[in-house]
Amino acid sequence: PAYGFTSPTTLIARSKQISNSNNLSHHNSFFPSKIAISTTTTSSSLSALPISSTIPTLDISRTIIGLLLAQKISNSGYKKQSLSKSGAISAFLVASFSLATSFRNGLTLLAFYWTSSKLTRVGSKIKGKLEEGHTEGGERGASQVFACSLIAVLCACVRRILVGNDGPLLSTSVGLLGDQLTLAYVAFFACCAGDTWASELGVLSKSKPRLIIKPWKQVPPGTNGGISFVGLAASAAGGTLMGLIHGVLVPGGIASMLPFNLPPMLGAISSAALKKEVLILSLVGFIGGFGGSLLDSVLGATIQVTYYDDVEEKIVKRSGPNAKRVGGLAFLSNEMVNVVSTALSALIAALTARSLLSIMI
Repeated sequence: PAYGFTSPTTLIARSKQISNSNNLSHHNSFFPSKIAISTTTTSSSLSALPISSTIPTLDISRTIIGLLLAQKISNSGYKKQSLSKSGAISAFLVASFSLATSFRNGLTLLAFYWTSSKLTRVGSKIKGKLEEGHTEGGERGASQVFACSLIAVLCACVRRILVGNDGPLLSTSVGLLGDQLTLAYVAFFACCAGDTWASELGVLSKSKPRLIIKPWKQVPPGTNGGISFVGLAASAAGGTLMGLIHGVLVPGGIASMLPFNLPPMLGAISSAALKKEVLILSLVGFIGGFGGSLLDSVLGATIQVTYYDDVEEKIVKRSGPNAKRVGGLAFLSNEMVNVVSTALSALIAALTARSLLSIMI
């Protein structure tokens, strides 16, 4: 209005606007407070759960790297005849999933396969004379690949989903579960490495092996259940190496060895924590390798049959005119014996995790 006067009608309209605005402001301030209370309550409820109630976000970059690395390794194994076609596909799958859970899980698995492939080629001509079907590359099929990896990879996947990112022992907020699965993973591959190293190197021993359930009885090299000093030493070394690798590769472990500091997101763990990690996992590896190899030998001597051909003078896979049974029963195949021994090794490591950690730390 002219001259600065406001009409009564305008004043009434403005008062209604102010009233409506106050009411809206009151409602806007009320609902967020209820939402905040609800969110807090929900967050508290979730944090009280013993395990994560949501599947962790997958690390895309690590998964992509894992896929590429798994493809390279499986293709290389196929070309070098250390893997059959089915074995290469199986190796690609288990390596991809293992690397997707954490780099150290994947690298521990790859360390087992790489060392096993190398040792298979050691003394291949001698092994060919002692064992039927032995090839220079030691071509492994899908059943052998899965027998020596599947249970461990499942442990790694379960840990990733229920616990979260990989980390040092005693560092999770969900109790003992994460440490149990970590020890089971290490014990599994320690047993695999122990058995493989013992088989590949023990058969080359100059002294004849003795049957583990009848130590006074000498048996032909390559007999299931046969043990030698060389084989036992190799099994302990193989298992210890798996534990050592897994311990050193703990997230933040290598960073703690560097002479300079990394950004916080890539920060190192303390040197004391790294030493404990390496010590505990190396011990688990030693026990898993040595003990797992003995367990595998006992199973091989009792429920896995062995045939020896007197004419060919070598261990054969089945009975024949010149082949006789020198040990065991035809109950389990070599792959099934591996599954049983590795599964038991992983289970024992998981069940004794609390006692082991309480003693070591």
